[in-house]
Amino acid sequence: MAEGGTSILSPDGSLLFVLVLFLVLVPILNRILFKPITRVLDEREQLTVGSSDDARAILNSIDHRLAEYEEGIRVARSEGYEIVAQRRIAAGAERDARLDAARAEADAKIAGARAQLASDASDARIRLESDAREIANRISSTLLGRPVGGAQ
Repeated sequence: MAEGGTSILSPDGSLLFVLVLFLVLVPILNRILFKPITRVLDEREQLTVGSSDDARAILNSIDHRLAEYEEGIRVARSEGYEIVAQRRIAAGAERDARLDAARAEADAKIAGARAQLASDASDARIRLESDAREIANRISSTLLGRPVGGAQ
């Protein structure tokens, strides 16, 4: 209470004026100030939320593509290893076939050389026997002083 006995908060004509002024200014301020600010704030939130949603979608797409890429690399690597193993097996089989062919050729050459050697040895034996007979006949003829066997 004030000193004069009247309350500071007592309703009078100014209260009605403030109330009318409030009712008139609220729609005006709402249209001029609050709606544009609210719209800008909503757009900003939409842009940030939309951007973060777009970023999440891009990250998910990148993760998906990365997983596909890694899977492709894994598949290609395993196919490569399989091809290398097949080529190794083929090269080993080809090497074994070549070795077998070379062994067979060497065995054939050795058998041919042995046969030739046996034939040459037989021919040499026959010549040696013939030469030995001839030398024996000459020696006999020389010792006896007359021709012996087939000597002249």
